[in-house]
Amino acid sequence: MSPGDPLRTNKPIRSQKTGTILPREGTFVRAVENMGRQLILVNFGPAGEEYLFPDEIVPEAAKA
Repeated sequence: MSPGDPLRTNKPIRSQKTGTILPREGTFVRAVENMGRQLILVNFGPAGEEYLFPDEIVPEAAKA
């Protein structure tokens, strides 16, 4: 994945920051490693940015 790629969550996810359910669609920002785990930073637009685990997201095909 590269920055700006669209993706979807494969299940409803609650924001760690606000407690609200995040939208199912977001944009890949970057991947980071923390304490031996890979985390994906996802931009959910007005809902903000959240770190998710790779098994919680599915890359989407770019819309033509």
